Amino acid sequence: MYSRFNVKQFCQRKIRKIRHRKGYGVHSPFAYGLITKVIEEKSGYYAYKQIEDLHRTLHDRQNFNKRKCRLLFRLANRFKPRCIIECGSEDGYSTLYLQKGCPTARLFCIEPDPIRRATAEQLLMHLPGNVTYIDRTIPEGLSFLHGEELDQHLIYLHSLSDASQYQEAFEKISPHLCEKSIIIIDGIRQEKGIFRVWENFSRNEKIRVTFDLYNLAIAICNPKLNKQNYIGRKKKNCILFQLRKI
Repeated sequence: MYSRFNVKQFCQRKIRKIRHRKGYGVHSPFAYGLITKVIEEKSGYYAYKQIEDLHRTLHDRQNFNKRKCRLLFRLANRFKPRCIIECGSEDGYSTLYLQKGCPTARLFCIEPDPIRRATAEQLLMHLPGNVTYIDRTIPEGLSFLHGEELDQHLIYLHSLSDASQYQEAFEKISPHLCEKSIIIIDGIRQEKGIFRVWENFSRNEKIRVTFDLYNLAIAICNPKLNKQNYIGRKKKNCILFQLRKI
């Protein structure tokens, strides 16, 4: 038999879960909308089928993170940036999702690895779009592109190997943050050092709202928003979001 205390604890846990799942308990209209209509959106898009049919045709046994790539598509589709800067290529699949999410954007993919770049370019031939590949290191590529005075941009930083590389990338990104910048960072919890570098970057005053999705982070620069940091944790079939202090 359960004691009255255990039953009370169980009910409290369920109430907390109901309040925070799918954005409930999140008071910011912007954050609530992004959680419910983008991060946790389950609707299908025609572009998903295009890309995933192509994947099955070309690489029957090769895997890629479909859930993450679909989120990239929805973020590009939601914010509709003028320019997308992808730091890394993931063999072209993430590039395709970003490009199809906002076909009107100028998309630059910085990829110093010639093999990865060739693989991505070959893939993009099947679903062509407005994509330019930059044969430079990520810091060099970021410096080059920001010299072009690109604004209203979405930057997707692929997983890097160590904290120093993240630090260098963030140092290149920080001076060019504007009110319509969106930054997506992968691999923030590969090691403690990388997570600390991410936390320091998220304290930048131009970054107003962040979403910590465990290994992927989203940073929004919009001066109209209050400074807030949300942390999401996967619980069965939903993500619970709570405010956290940095």
